[in-house]
Amino acid sequence: MTTGYEDRMAPLDGPFRFACDPSVPCFKECCRDLDLILTPYDILRLKNNLGLSSEVFIEEFVIWDFSHDMGFPTAKLRMSDNAEKLCPFLGDEGCKVYPDRPSACRIYPLARATQKHARFERTTDAYFLVRESHCKGFERGREWTIEDWKKDQGLDEYFEMNDLWTAVVCSPFKEKRGKLADRDIKAIFMAAYNPEMFKQFVFQSTLLSRIEIDRGRVDKIRDDEVELLRFGLDWLRFVLFGESTIEVKS
Repeated sequence: MTTGYEDRMAPLDGPFRFACDPSVPCFKECCRDLDLILTPYDILRLKNNLGLSSEVFIEEFVIWDFSHDMGFPTAKLRMSDNAEKLCPFLGDEGCKVYPDRPSACRIYPLARATQKHARFERTTDAYFLVRESHCKGFERGREWTIEDWKKDQGLDEYFEMNDLWTAVVCSPFKEKRGKLADRDIKAIFMAAYNPEMFKQFVFQSTLLSRIEIDRGRVDKIRDDEVELLRFGLDWLRFVLFGESTIEVKS
């Protein structure tokens, strides 16, 4: 996925200094006119923060981009309809959804490049520092290591869930499929972006009777939307590309 930062990134090979709070002169300047991708996990966290259903959240805050390879639907945050094109979650004091802010906001000023190996069994990460001309955050604050920043910003769970989504979008078997059909797009919308609809499908269809699945996992996906999303992404890899992430009963 592109971030729009490629020409401003430098490899990060040591600590960096950074702060982003109301004391920084440019505070909130980066929260406008964004081309900001929302992952399925981003949307799950945001819609729950706002107390909205997936359908309502998507209708109000998402623009769809189908230009990705194979026609995968990519969700992007809809900016406010004003001259400054402000982030819809920006308030006078800063981010109104800060505990559940999207991945792209959470990792900034870092960028992460991930390379998957051996059918996603091994991951190699590289980190870059994004330096934008307007940002004054590099002039103050404490020094951070990458691990310090990841812990402070709560990035580990986001990385884990976003990597599961990347495993769908960048499946090594996708070349055999070609462009996605309409029914494939509908499956992606349901399993990745609409947990309410996907849960209904899982428990009101014959799916669970036709696959090998541990009873404990069934209980988890019934009670926890994050576990439901994990299962949904496994299911997409199976139905779209025939991967062995789901086992069908003999």
